[in-house]
Amino acid sequence: MSFTITPAKRKAVPMLISLSGVSGSGKTYSALLLAAGLAGKGPVGFLDTENGRGSMYADSPGIMAALPDGYEIAEMKEPFAPTRYTQAIEAFEKHGCKVLVIDSMTHEWEGHGGCSDIAENNKLRGMPNWAKAKMEHKRMMNHLLASSMHLIFCLRAREKTVIVKDSQGKEQFVPKGLQPVQEKNFAFEMTLSLLLEEGTHRPVVTKCPEPLLPLFAGEQPLVTKEMGQKLRAWSDGGAPASDDPEGLFRQGIEYAAQGTAAYVGFWETLTGNQKKLLLPKHDENKELARMADDRQKPDSGETPELDF
Repeated sequence: MSFTITPAKRKAVPMLISLSGVSGSGKTYSALLLAAGLAGKGPVGFLDTENGRGSMYADSPGIMAALPDGYEIAEMKEPFAPTRYTQAIEAFEKHGCKVLVIDSMTHEWEGHGGCSDIAENNKLRGMPNWAKAKMEHKRMMNHLLASSMHLIFCLRAREKTVIVKDSQGKEQFVPKGLQPVQEKNFAFEMTLSLLLEEGTHRPVVTKCPEPLLPLFAGEQPLVTKEMGQKLRAWSDGGAPASDDPEGLFRQGIEYAAQGTAAYVGFWETLTGNQKKLLLPKHDENKELARMADDRQKPDSGETPELDF
């Protein structure tokens, strides 16, 4: 077997994001805002395992502003087996969704019919069959990693304590703080993991790629649609725009050189302040984008209009 070796180049890859927290920490609302930014103009899907609670935000002013066309929803009742999550994801993919929020992914691990039940109901020599349960979980995870959609998982969090032995061999109970309720390796598959504080709803980063760390520097902002837009820009192969004028100018030129569609997508990820900073170069970038379109379509006599 031969191998083709080429220089590495980052490609657009769907993101897997987890939002964990206790009840009332804002997981569902935050997930929908992130989904709105990640989707761009594509449809957002919502898999509801919480007995219809996902529909509660359909008429929320904040969600309606972020998702003026609404979102597509399907309810999943027990059993919460991994195979049923796989089937649901396939259904949303066929429906054409760009982003899917799954609320809650904790049910797959400890809900009725989930992995814990699979292990208990298929005992070997009187012991829970975790090998079977984890195999089904792994098959589902392989499908998640291959999905064409951005996936956002809402996870319940719970205080966890571990038992360790001290230097004298005595057992000590050591608190580990809030931990998401899922299979222990689930977090390693995520692109980004956030733990939402109960009182403030602000995200605490528990896993994050180095290029995205500036999004969460300083005092943590609330999760917003703009945050999702910046994540989409990075996922599509770019970098999150900062408030540094030089960096903005450079990124604007880079996107404009790729054509109108790329520059419009970049512009949509910017905050109001970033748009003001970039405004002195905006007309130049639009002209550069038109020229790039002409080079890419030399036989076309049409020049796209940039009315933003």
